[in-house]
Amino acid sequence: MKWIIFTCFLLSLSCSFSQGNLYGIVKNDLNESLPFAGLHISQLSSNEIHHLYADEFGRFGLENLPLGTYEVKTTCIYCQTKIQSIDIKTGNNNIIITLNDTSATLDAVDIYYDSPYATRKMRTVEGVILTNGMKTHHLDPKKIDANKAIDNARELYAKVPGLNIWESDAGGLQLGIGARGLSPSRTAHFNTRQNGYDISADALGYPETYYTPPSSALESIQLIRGAASLQFGPQFGGMINFKIKSPSAAPFHYEGTHTYGAYNLLNTFNLASGTIGKRFSYLAYFQHKQGNGWRENSEFNQQNAFAQLKFHFTERMFISVEQTHMQYLAHQAGGLTDAMFNQDPRQSIRDRNWFAVNWNITSAHYSWEISNRTTIDLKGFKVGAQRDALGNLEKISRADDGQERQLIHGDFKNIGAELRLLKRYPIGKKMMGITAAGVRYYKGNTLSQQGLASANSDADFNFLNPNSLEGSDYVFPSQNIAGFFENILRLNKKLSISAGLRFEHINTAAQGSYREQIFHPLTNELIFDTTFTEDKSNIRNILLGGIGFSYRPEKKIEIYGNIAQNYRGINFSDIRIVNPNQVVDPNIQDERGFNTDLGIRGERKRGIFDVSAFFMYYNNKIGVISQKVDDYEFVRLRTNIGRAYSTGIELFAEHKFQKTDTSANFFTAFGNFSAVYSKYGKYEESALSQNWVELVPPISGKIGIKYTHGKWTESLLGTYVHQHYSDGTNAISDPNAIAGIIPSYYVVDLSGTFTANKFVQIKAGVNNLTNNKYFTRRATAYPGPGIIPSDGISFYLSLGLNF
Repeated sequence: MKWIIFTCFLLSLSCSFSQGNLYGIVKNDLNESLPFAGLHISQLSSNEIHHLYADEFGRFGLENLPLGTYEVKTTCIYCQTKIQSIDIKTGNNNIIITLNDTSATLDAVDIYYDSPYATRKMRTVEGVILTNGMKTHHLDPKKIDANKAIDNARELYAKVPGLNIWESDAGGLQLGIGARGLSPSRTAHFNTRQNGYDISADALGYPETYYTPPSSALESIQLIRGAASLQFGPQFGGMINFKIKSPSAAPFHYEGTHTYGAYNLLNTFNLASGTIGKRFSYLAYFQHKQGNGWRENSEFNQQNAFAQLKFHFTERMFISVEQTHMQYLAHQAGGLTDAMFNQDPRQSIRDRNWFAVNWNITSAHYSWEISNRTTIDLKGFKVGAQRDALGNLEKISRADDGQERQLIHGDFKNIGAELRLLKRYPIGKKMMGITAAGVRYYKGNTLSQQGLASANSDADFNFLNPNSLEGSDYVFPSQNIAGFFENILRLNKKLSISAGLRFEHINTAAQGSYREQIFHPLTNELIFDTTFTEDKSNIRNILLGGIGFSYRPEKKIEIYGNIAQNYRGINFSDIRIVNPNQVVDPNIQDERGFNTDLGIRGERKRGIFDVSAFFMYYNNKIGVISQKVDDYEFVRLRTNIGRAYSTGIELFAEHKFQKTDTSANFFTAFGNFSAVYSKYGKYEESALSQNWVELVPPISGKIGIKYTHGKWTESLLGTYVHQHYSDGTNAISDPNAIAGIIPSYYVVDLSGTFTANKFVQIKAGVNNLTNNKYFTRRATAYPGPGIIPSDGISFYLSLGLNF
C-alpha cells in the first residue's frame, strides 16, 4: 500500500513538472490596457484549444497547460488582430501582448471613395466630427472640372443633388445655395465655415455669407445636411465647411493658376507652402480677379489673401494661426422687368449701383491627439468685416430719377470659440462607443445704417447726413452659449446607432432708431417726418435632439437614416431696412422644425451611388409674399407664412467605363436627380393655404461625362432646373418683377484639360455653350430689384503651374 501511494506521488510530481502556467496582459501600442480582448490559444502538437477573454484590466491567465509550443491569436475591437507563437515551459510564463490600435481609422468599414471620383460621403469620424447616419458630401475640388476662376457653383456642386443655386454676379463673388425649400440667398440657411470656424457676417443676427475662399485654394468641401444641427448649430440647411489645402512636406512648393476669359476676365491665383524641419509649416496664397461682366454696368475687382503658420509640438499636438482677407468692389447692373429681360437680358437701366465688401478673419487652432482614442480640439476666431450697398432701390419699372442714392452700411464684429472632445471607448467585449462633445461661445455685434448718399454715379460710400440718417441706425448685439453631446454606439461591424442633444442659450437685441417720412404723392412735399427709437431684446433657451443609424449589409454598402430637430432665430438686422419693394412684419417670430433622411449608398466595381428620400417640416416658416398696395402697386411682405413641408428623393450615381484597371483611356459618367414636393399647410384664413413653397424646383438634375485619354481630358455638363415660384403666393408675374415664376432652363458647360507634365497644365472651357437666356432669381433689393439675368456664353483659358 505504501508503495502505491509513493508511486502516485511520483507520477503527480512528474506531471506538475510537465505543465506550465500562462499569465499575461493585452495592451495597445500606446501602452493602454485592452479590456475584454479575446484570445484563442491552441497547442500546435495536439488538438487542445482554449478560448478566453481578458478581464476589465486586460489581464488573462491559463494554468496547467502541457508544455510545448502554442499559437496565440489575440483580437480586440478596433485593434489589429495578432497571431504569435509562445513556448510554454515549466512554471509561470508571463507575456505582454501588444496590438496595433486602429481606432483612429475606424473608417475601415466606411465607404471611402478615392480616385477618380470627385465626391464621396464623409467618414463616420471625420476629424472631430461624427456623421453616423447623416446625409453628407465630401467634394475634392482638384478633381472637379469647373471654371475655378469665377468659382462657378453650377459646376463645383454638380455632384450634390437637390441644390438650388442662384447666379447673382459675373465673377462668382458670392455663393448662393439652398436646398429643400430654403432660400439660396448668400447661403444663409447653412452654417458656413472655413477650416471649422465661422465665416458669415453674424451667425445669429445676420448669417449671410459674403465671403467664401477661392476653390483653387481648397483641399475639400464638406457638406452635411440638416442633421448637422446638433454639432454645428440649428440651421435648417446644415453645415458647409471649406477646408484649405495642407502645406507641402517640401521646404518650398508653388502652385498657381492664371486665367483669361471673355469680357476681359483676368484671374491670377498664387499659393506657396512648405515645411521647415519637422515641426514648422506655412502656407499663403493671393488671388486677384477682375472683369467687365456679361451685362452693362457689371465690372468687378476682387483681392483674396490667406496665410497660415503651424507648429507641431509633437506628432500628435499642434497649434496654428490663420489670417484671411478679402475685398471687392462690384458695379451692379440692377434688375429687369419681364419685358426688359425678354427684349435684351444684357441691358441695364441702373448705372449708379455699387457693392463693396471688406472681410477679415483671424483664427487660432489647437489640437492634441492624446491617444488613438482621445482628441481635444480648440478653435477660436474673430471676424471684422464691412459691407456697403449703394444705389437706387426704387421699383425697376421706373427709370432712375437721378436723385440721391440709398446707402446701406453694415459693420460686423464677432468673436467665438469652440472646444471639442472626441473619445472612443469599448463597451463590453464586442461593442465600441464614440463620443463627440463640445461647448461654444459666440458674441456678435452688428452695426446697420441706412441713409442717403450722393446723387453721382461713382462708388462714394459716404452718408450725406451721417448724424441724421434718413433711414435707420441700429446696433444688433448677440450672444450665444451652446453645448452638445453626440454618441455613436457600434453594436457590431454592420450596425451602429447614434443619438445627440444640443442646448442653445441665445440672446439677441436691437438698439437704435429708424426714420419714417411720407411725401405728398402729387407735390412730393414732406408731410410726415418722425424718428422712432427702439431698445428690445429676446432671450431663449433651446434644446434640440436627434437620432441616426447606419447598417452595412456588405462592407461597401450602407443603409443610413436620421432625424434631427432644427431651429432658426429671427434676424433683427433684417427688420429695419427701408425698402420700397419690401416691408417686414414687426411681429415676426422664430422658426422651428426638423429634418429626416433615409437612404442607401455604396460602391460597386468602378461605380458609386447614393439614393435617398427626405422630409423636412418647417413651422412658422419665414418667407416673402406679395401684398397689394393698390390696383397697380405691390410690395413684398416678409413674415411668418405658416407651416410648410418638403419631401422628395435625391439620387446620385457615377460610373467609370474602363477596359482594365490600368488602362489610360476611360470614360466616367455621372447623373444626379432631385424631385421635391413642397407645400404649405392648410389654413382657414391664408392666401398661402396649400400653395407651393417658393424657391423649390420640383425637378432638377445634372448629367456629366468625362473622357480621359493620356494627357487629355474633356468634360461636358448639362444642367436642368424646372420652373418654380419665387414667392409663397405663387404669383405668376408682377409689374416690378420682384415676384413671379422662375421659368425652366437648361445650361451646358464644356471644358478640356491638357496636362503636359507634373509642372504645367492648360485648361480651357466654355460656359453656357448654347447661349441660353435664363435667370435664377428675382431680387427685392440688391443686386436688383427685379430679374437678375444669368450670364450668356463665355469662355476661359487657364495656365496652371506646379513646382
